[in-house]
Amino acid sequence: MKIVFIGGRDIHLLGGIENYMLNLTRELSRLGHECIVWCESDHYEVKMFDGVKVIFHSGPKSNLICKPLCGLKATLRTLFCEKGVSMIHYNAWPPSLWCWIPRLFGIPSLMEGHGLEWQRSKYSPFEQKVLKIMERFTAWLNQHLIMCSEGQVDYFRKEYGRESVCIPGAVNIPDLEHSYDSEILMQHHLEPQKFFLFMGRIVQDKNPDYLIQAFMASRHEGYKLVVAGGNDAMLNYVGSLHEMAKDCGDIVFTGPVYGNDKEQLLRNAYCFCIPSTIEGLSIVLMEAASYKLPVIASDIEANREFLGEDAIYVRPENKEDLTEAIEHAIAEPAQMRGFVENNYKKILGKYTWDKVAKKYEAYLEQIVRKNNR
Repeated sequence: MKIVFIGGRDIHLLGGIENYMLNLTRELSRLGHECIVWCESDHYEVKMFDGVKVIFHSGPKSNLICKPLCGLKATLRTLFCEKGVSMIHYNAWPPSLWCWIPRLFGIPSLMEGHGLEWQRSKYSPFEQKVLKIMERFTAWLNQHLIMCSEGQVDYFRKEYGRESVCIPGAVNIPDLEHSYDSEILMQHHLEPQKFFLFMGRIVQDKNPDYLIQAFMASRHEGYKLVVAGGNDAMLNYVGSLHEMAKDCGDIVFTGPVYGNDKEQLLRNAYCFCIPSTIEGLSIVLMEAASYKLPVIASDIEANREFLGEDAIYVRPENKEDLTEAIEHAIAEPAQMRGFVENNYKKILGKYTWDKVAKKYEAYLEQIVRKNNR
């Protein structure tokens, strides 16, 4: 099959959607499929990555219209410049507004939901209402739906009467016996097993501010908190976190990390923290589990779906819970180690890219067969 993926930012800057597209298309390419990925960028360029054709294209600066217009441009260029396309895969609802156009050409499409966007706290009440309306519209507009968590599958069934398929994200299992060259620990004066790790895009609904406040209020002698991530679109918010932590020498901001630096932080952290108010099924959470890290997690449906009872849970946006959890994690290392094997087994059993790619392949083949009848 020839499969086109539309939506997501520059594939070099691996957020959740970009991680999903890059790793899934690599596996599909190994299975013999031809994959094309369209990425928002600041320029036009075509490159090959591990057998995957990646097209970088630019859009308007406006956050409101960039994704829909980039989606339209990618859809039209796909239809008129690519031959023999079997499926167009839209990531999230903004680019999928144009899913009706491929159908006019007899090409099936699907939309994958990566989270309930209207719940994000960065939006005003009015913007949340608009996003909820658009979610409803695209739930009706798209013929085929994939969700990255069972919770989202249940939500679309109850809210819109639409059936969808859960095809989650996954991870590449790390070689825990081999360490790659990186100086990030030395650069930030970090000791192995002596720091808590927050890793992800710095946005309000992931609650790094609550985590920082909780860590500052905790008794954490000998331990540090590493905040690994950035967000050029919310520099004021990122700056407010630095200001909040300026008097605490035990809080380290690394900025976004990739490659060996990311690997070293995951390999050497004491505990991974995911205090979000909203998540899909977090790939970085699964990465942490693949590195056998214990987890402090917000008690939300998406985290429970993966972790089950194998984590310390806190109420979202609750500094006191987080403070207690940090102190408990330091005081009870044996309990923390007890969580990791169960989570690692979950990864091996269900959340590796080879398994996810085969599930995805089977679903697409089913759609394409029906479309060709």
